[in-house]
Amino acid sequence: MTKKLVLIDGHALVHRAFHALPPTLTSPKGIPTNAVFGFTSVLLKMIKDLKPDYIAATFDLAAPTFRHEEFAEYKIHREKAPDELHAQVPVIKEILMAFGVPVYEKPGFEADDLIGTLMEKVKNLPVGGSPVGEIQTIIMTGDLDTLQLVDGDKVVVFTLRKGITDTIIYNEHEVLKRYGLKPEQLNDFRGLKGDPSDNIPGVPGVGEKTASALIQTFGSLESLYERIFKKDKEKTKPPLSEKLVQKLLENKDMAFFSKKLSTIVRDVDLDFKLDKADWLKNLNQKEIGNLFKELGLYSLIKRLDEISIFSQGQMVLPETVKTETSAGVKKLKNKKDVTGAFSEVKEVGEFSFDLNNEFFDFCVKKRCFSAVWPMVIEDKDLFKTTEDIFEGDGIFKIGHDFKETVKFLLRYGIELNGSCFDTKLAAYLLSSDLKDYSLDRIYFDEFQKNISEDSTKKPIFIAKLKEKQSERLKKEKLEWLFENIEVPVAKVLAEMELRGVLIDAKAIAKLSKLITVEISRLEKEVHKLAGVEFNINSPKQLSKVLFDKLHIKGRIRKTGKGAISTAASELEKLAEEHPIAASILKYREVQKLKTTYIDPFPTLINKATGRLHTTLNQTGTTTGRLASQNPNLQNIPIRTELGQEFRKAFIASPGYKLVSFDYSQLELRIAAHISQDEKMIAAFKRGEDIHTRTAVEVFSVKPEAVDRNMRRDAKVMNFGILYGMGVLGFQRASGVSRERAREFIDKYLKEFSGIARYMNDMKMKARKDGYVSTIFGRRRWLPEIRSSMPQMISQAERMAINHPIQGSAADLVKLAMIKVFEHIHDPDVQDDTFLLLQVHDELLFEVKETLVKNIADKIKDIMENVHKFDVPLIVDVKYGDNWAEMMEIEGV
Repeated sequence: MTKKLVLIDGHALVHRAFHALPPTLTSPKGIPTNAVFGFTSVLLKMIKDLKPDYIAATFDLAAPTFRHEEFAEYKIHREKAPDELHAQVPVIKEILMAFGVPVYEKPGFEADDLIGTLMEKVKNLPVGGSPVGEIQTIIMTGDLDTLQLVDGDKVVVFTLRKGITDTIIYNEHEVLKRYGLKPEQLNDFRGLKGDPSDNIPGVPGVGEKTASALIQTFGSLESLYERIFKKDKEKTKPPLSEKLVQKLLENKDMAFFSKKLSTIVRDVDLDFKLDKADWLKNLNQKEIGNLFKELGLYSLIKRLDEISIFSQGQMVLPETVKTETSAGVKKLKNKKDVTGAFSEVKEVGEFSFDLNNEFFDFCVKKRCFSAVWPMVIEDKDLFKTTEDIFEGDGIFKIGHDFKETVKFLLRYGIELNGSCFDTKLAAYLLSSDLKDYSLDRIYFDEFQKNISEDSTKKPIFIAKLKEKQSERLKKEKLEWLFENIEVPVAKVLAEMELRGVLIDAKAIAKLSKLITVEISRLEKEVHKLAGVEFNINSPKQLSKVLFDKLHIKGRIRKTGKGAISTAASELEKLAEEHPIAASILKYREVQKLKTTYIDPFPTLINKATGRLHTTLNQTGTTTGRLASQNPNLQNIPIRTELGQEFRKAFIASPGYKLVSFDYSQLELRIAAHISQDEKMIAAFKRGEDIHTRTAVEVFSVKPEAVDRNMRRDAKVMNFGILYGMGVLGFQRASGVSRERAREFIDKYLKEFSGIARYMNDMKMKARKDGYVSTIFGRRRWLPEIRSSMPQMISQAERMAINHPIQGSAADLVKLAMIKVFEHIHDPDVQDDTFLLLQVHDELLFEVKETLVKNIADKIKDIMENVHKFDVPLIVDVKYGDNWAEMMEIEGV
């Protein structure tokens, strides 16, 4: 039986992984782990797919190699690898050692040379007399340099095509398919073509196609020059031109030297024995678990049990990935059983639960029960007890995802009241940047154990998770935020989703037709301005028209792949130079409105009620802001004509009005309060227009002299500076010179010195503590602030300045929603007022037509006084039959 030996080109794979993944990947201690994660991901994929018997790894050393000594300019153009990459190499070697993989390094040689040597040593093992039998060598690498070592199917190369997941195995057939050459001819090919990445010169003027054709024809570099010197060039197919012959003759020495530089050495003095690469014997399971846990590589721990070697029992899983077990679950088969279990809940006053259409699973202390949900709700007595348990103030409920629980219970007329603990929301407050807040994921992250697949046991895991999370919430001073904002607002969101908002389907259909006509008109307009028809949605075709055909000039950035960008921000720069840019932007705006909102809308409207029930995501942003989906109502255009037409489709129910309550300049007011900037606070207290006041201070003019452009530029500064806008950003937005832009920003920070001080304080706090907080305690962790990469530091500094302001605004809006919700659930108001939507700083209600003024007065008062600030909060109130056509309420 053939055994498999995998030789890892550690150097190539580390570089490939580092550049393939974002530098934001870090360990719990803030150490970069993108290369570690990528490298280990490929290692696990290789083990799973190839099931190797032996593994060895090779790495470059920092010292020069024999190639550098022979050619001083070898790899001279290579940029020095960043410190973040170098720092991860020792960690990767630790991981390899834990996996039982020996690491080979040798001064004066590259990793490829060591691979060539190890391959040759294994090739020369006496197969007949060897206890291991025949061996296939698989080279695992991040580049194609080792393809020259391929030997039929006995030596193949396992490498990456794209990213770190798309892999390919090169045998001799695949090499021939890619290059038209045999593996052993690749060095002859590089002798002619050279290798720019390693600064191997080759023959000047000979490119890939010519080099490939020459080696295909002559077989090798030696044969090519032998034929040239025999002067048989006219008999060759294809014939060689005099010009090409001259190039080859003038650069003969360089061609052979380049071939030598490209050739992997196969006889390095290495002490290698095959049993050293027997990774299964040398595996340290406990160390793998400890390293993965320390580095925060929890998703990789989960992948361990996907590997057949683990599941077949050849390897015992480390403790960190064992499945969590729990006590047995008592099945409640009849009314007597359920009544007895419910009595325990009432007696203890606390239970954890998981609820669905089939089962009601719950735990009291460590005693777990499972009841059939239909049996519970269909029995009058049991239903009443269930109602008492969930609605009773004296019983503490522990669950996961209370928003969905509230929606589920309300369908049966049961409310969720009293003290509650939601493990999903606790996880969100403790780690706001996760993509997955499922119970499985957060339990694994907390305990490094998988939960049982038996769903009836979920409540015991929920209870255990709650205990750990409670400690962390208290330690990180997040209890108040959790108990007074996040948990209560989940109930508000659930009722909003269930209520939905009424949609005028006819208006949507009419708008769809209008937009289709408008898109066609704009398409013709763009084609006319371009002088040619093309696909406007194709960045490649658009770029060709703008910059090659129309020759539009401007400072336009390029994409990561080197193409000229046609992003909206870049087209805006061109709008003044050529009208086509403005037309394209308009086309894109209308096209997005159609595809994102208009087209999907009919499928999203509940056919029975005619209402739209958007999903409000409480854990979708790091700032605490709510997100919405199906559809995303946060991004509906407000100021455009078509955006307003779209809002007209959101209508009030018969006998009701839509009433909008919108906080005025909320984030700027919070910025004034947090920064304690005296001028800003004074302006808000006097009721001045803050942008006009800013223009007065920055441009040194009287209020009456502030024109529209000055106010616009002041507005850009007010919002932009707080969100990290620099000189270039303001220059682009205002159109002034860079020097003037710098002068205005310097003046702004001088006049509003409290803002300047706040910005500096937040950056210092982030560096000291690793996080910043909102007024209400919501934290934003910023490990990037300690990076050695300037770009990462700048990004973290912007977040440090922005989060306390934007996050505090998010917290305040949620608090307002809770307080208003409590008011409209008063028996005297209930059924007269419904909270429908929350978009940015605006709350949209449906209010009984006869009560609009009275209800509006009260809600405005609640929202403006929900929290005490050093500046007044102002709420603008409007009402109407639809969301677009609204008017102020007299006296409110």
